[in-house]
Amino acid sequence: MRKNVLIIDDVKDQAEGLSKGLSKLMPNYTFENYHSEQDILDAIENRFFSLAIIDIRMDGFAFDGIDLAKKIFEVNPFSHVIIVSAFKDEYFPRLKDLLMTGKVVDIQDKEGFDTWLPKLNKTIESYYENIEKDPSEINNALLQFYSEAKNEIDTYRKGEKFEHFMSLMFQSIGFNQVLKRVKDQSLNEVDLIIRNDIEDSFISKFGKYILVECKNMPITKVNKNDFIVFQNKLKNTNGLAELGIIATTGFITRNTYIEAIRESGESRKILFLSNPEIEKLIKADNKLSTFKNLIDNQVKDN
Repeated sequence: MRKNVLIIDDVKDQAEGLSKGLSKLMPNYTFENYHSEQDILDAIENRFFSLAIIDIRMDGFAFDGIDLAKKIFEVNPFSHVIIVSAFKDEYFPRLKDLLMTGKVVDIQDKEGFDTWLPKLNKTIESYYENIEKDPSEINNALLQFYSEAKNEIDTYRKGEKFEHFMSLMFQSIGFNQVLKRVKDQSLNEVDLIIRNDIEDSFISKFGKYILVECKNMPITKVNKNDFIVFQNKLKNTNGLAELGIIATTGFITRNTYIEAIRESGESRKILFLSNPEIEKLIKADNKLSTFKNLIDNQVKDN
């Protein structure tokens, strides 16, 4: 798993200083710091991270660190947090509920960086060592989200849940930023736009972005017309995206596959992810390798 850590603090100097200090101490990790209300909320929704270091007290904000931890657990089921504060006693009654989730790695006092950074270093490294030993927690969380998306009855929430699941799936593969419901210059709405920032020679050849169309339709199949509409969206990126993905909780018609073969001379490629492919990705310990194999099998030689 990509080792991305969010640092959230209402004091800019504190957030930036902690990020800079940890980056020097742990060069193989990525630390991103956020200190304004909107940037913090956007990062929780759209950035990939598996650990967040959160200050409890946030003066003048509409939320505090405990509210943010709950939000993180809601939108990112395989994320954990380290809580830091000089005011633990003041927040203790609410901290007890947070501890019951099992997702709080540690609660630490703010100290001088010389004393505090080595402690954080040890805590962070221990957390990631445990994840690498047992990736089942991530896979189980993805499977639960996938099941909830498929079983949702409300039409709007059904689509929303599936898009969120796919966002988490691509983040678990290693993509750092996934944006939801984006309109391109031609006003076509794309369900997900993935920034193609993985350092991999095979993946990087598909352009700067990957477009994803999400169709939570267990009964209705993805048809030829769905493919053509999505292919046009891909063309409208003017080469910025050379790979598109149609993801569905249902199935894909034979005519759609035939149309994909007919259009296989195009430089742009479209990958189909239906139930079998999605379940392979959920269960895979090495999700990037499995994702590359799916691309290889479907579109590489077309």
